[in-house]
Amino acid sequence: MEYDLGNDGVLMKKNATRTIAAGAVLMLFAIQLTVCKEKITSGESEKVYIAAVEAYSEQDYSAAMRYIDTALALDRNFFQAMFLKGRILFFTGRMADAEKLFNGLIKKHPEYTEARIWHIRCLILNEKYGEAEKIIERELSFNTTDWRVYYLYALLGQKTENHVMRISMNRKAETALVDSAKVYLDLALTYQTFGEINTAIGYLDKASIVTEQNIGLSQLEQAFRQAMRE
Repeated sequence: MEYDLGNDGVLMKKNATRTIAAGAVLMLFAIQLTVCKEKITSGESEKVYIAAVEAYSEQDYSAAMRYIDTALALDRNFFQAMFLKGRILFFTGRMADAEKLFNGLIKKHPEYTEARIWHIRCLILNEKYGEAEKIIERELSFNTTDWRVYYLYALLGQKTENHVMRISMNRKAETALVDSAKVYLDLALTYQTFGEINTAIGYLDKASIVTEQNIGLSQLEQAFRQAMRE
């Protein structure tokens, strides 16, 4: 090290420069360490979340909740884990807690359609019919192709004994479901291409359920069956 003992100003300037440089190195190291920690935490939380999904699919809700709480402890912004927690609360009868969770989730992520759907379901089962109807009407103002929204409206009609609403909304849900026939037909075609005829027929059967009211799709489905027989 070289110090200019004859000039205190120069000495102080050199020391300050070294201090700033050392601080910058430490700051850079801290940032890198934080990034690595976040990557590790994220990876761990995803592994735990997968275990939670498996437990949930087996209806082992106690184990699923333990995994979910662990995943959220690792990553409190893990919104998929938060959504799954809401569903576990729903199926274990903690409807008020589920409603609160879904409401908080859609405030953070208003674009999260699944959370909005489950929030409405909770409102209906918690007998908050007026609030549920307002939210359904708002949902339908920009989401008119999701059959689940109409079904929830029909469910609201059932709970309030409004049978006209129930029938009307179920018919609209049926109309919205027709588009799913296109998916079933395409899956049938794909499986036929791979020679899995039984699976293809299974999807054709699903398509036939929702194409009876749609002449064009029904004819396409019948033509596809004929082609498979030939």
